[in-house]
Amino acid sequence: MENQRIRLSKAMLKNGLLKLLKEKSLNEITICELCAVSGINRTTFYKYYGSQGELLSEIESDFLSQLDENLKTIIAQSPNAILSVLNHLYEQRDIFRVLVRSVPMLEFAVHLFSIPEIGVIFRNISDADCLPQTKAKYVQRFIFQGTFTVLCDWLNSENPEPVSEIADVLSFLKSKL
Repeated sequence: MENQRIRLSKAMLKNGLLKLLKEKSLNEITICELCAVSGINRTTFYKYYGSQGELLSEIESDFLSQLDENLKTIIAQSPNAILSVLNHLYEQRDIFRVLVRSVPMLEFAVHLFSIPEIGVIFRNISDADCLPQTKAKYVQRFIFQGTFTVLCDWLNSENPEPVSEIADVLSFLKSKL
């Protein structure tokens, strides 16, 4: 279990990296710059992380774990909880944007859709249970990648449409499949 000082230092480093990633790519950020923005010295950084990439991986892991935890409650109430997923992503869109830009897109998409609860929701959308296993695999992949692209376009836009509108788009796409 981490003590409060460790959690605070890590949180300051994560916030610093997120701030810098809004302005430049990961490979343009130096440890010195990150530590200066975070108000943490380099020794402390290296005590917890070996590189900026490790810190980014932890930020991604934290984001996905928080999403997973929030969805467990939501899914228990309604397995068709696409609106709740979209609301959560909308509320966390700043971090989502940074992760989409900073983590290789396919890798982030795979991590996002590997969250069990998201898998349940999107398997419900695809109705893949009615298909042979080979077709179901490709239909699900098509839906996951298409949905991820819609989410990226939506959450990266200057003025994102309301959550309900995106839920309607996804419902419309489901009806067309």
